[in-house]
Amino acid sequence: MSEVESFRAFYRWNSTVRRKYLEAILSLPSEERLRDRGASYPSLQEIYVHVLDALNSWIVLVPQDRYLGTEDLPGRTMTPDELRTATARIDRDALAYVMSLREGDLDREIVCHYPGDNGPVVRRFPTRDVLWHMVEEELQHRGEMNALFWQMDIDPPLGTYPEWTDALVGARSD
Repeated sequence: MSEVESFRAFYRWNSTVRRKYLEAILSLPSEERLRDRGASYPSLQEIYVHVLDALNSWIVLVPQDRYLGTEDLPGRTMTPDELRTATARIDRDALAYVMSLREGDLDREIVCHYPGDNGPVVRRFPTRDVLWHMVEEELQHRGEMNALFWQMDIDPPLGTYPEWTDALVGARSD
């Protein structure tokens, strides 16, 4: 399997599993999903929204040089419908980007303009590094959400091996 096919499989799998986490989070009473649990972001909902923001920033906005001047989603105040809509949009846009990539695109630099203390800062990152970083970012925060669910005596909606193999088959058929 090529590296691009691996990215496609990871992003498909993460997309499928991400929706399961959204529904698990939304199944909680609002006070539980928004409770400050002392994690990287205060609540389960805010951790989830951070993952959406990261995907939107690094996979959708930065490659199009549209990051500067954008704002993060209002994680704490989003309604269930707003969370579902944002998830669907970001999923669609991120998957479209990843599906459009060819092997030669992985070495291409992504130029990121972001705010700094003394004005905009410019950094360059290989596309490959950004894509692997986002796989790691999502898995890291999913593990964090797993721990928070377990602390609540709730089984998290873990991704399964059959879902992963389905994503692999889909990646090979592109």
